[in-house]
Amino acid sequence: MPYSAAAEGEPSRQTGGNDSMMKRTRLLIALVAVVMLIAACGDDDDAAADTNQQIATSARSFAFTPASWTVASGSDVTLTMTNTSDTDHEWVIMKAPIASEDEFTEEGVYWEVEALAGATASDSFTPPAPGTYQILCGLEGHFTAGMVGELIVTG
Repeated sequence: MPYSAAAEGEPSRQTGGNDSMMKRTRLLIALVAVVMLIAACGDDDDAAADTNQQIATSARSFAFTPASWTVASGSDVTLTMTNTSDTDHEWVIMKAPIASEDEFTEEGVYWEVEALAGATASDSFTPPAPGTYQILCGLEGHFTAGMVGELIVTG
């Protein structure tokens, strides 16, 4: 497009085009700044992910596999238990360890989940204070048969 001489005090078409480009650039910079500000104010999904832990176990033949789990204190933990046997099983966190099945009481249970024979169960809990906790199956005869493990809660 040919340019004509501009009257004194008026921008030429070329200068007018530069003004338009500068306005677009400023608008783009302002838009990027607003988007970054909004993103900075959003939820921190990484922090939430750090407090959610997944653990899994298989219950079969009066044993847990694995038989030891480590979780962080204060985190939300989801346990998924797959029961591959033809008998129901529980995954019980005891408040204090027991030495024999006769010592088992519901009052001594911190948290538990049950998986029916051949099924998978999943539930969430918040671990107790840092320490090592006894895990067992609270169904009659299962503890005595050796269905035990440990939950290590780190601080």
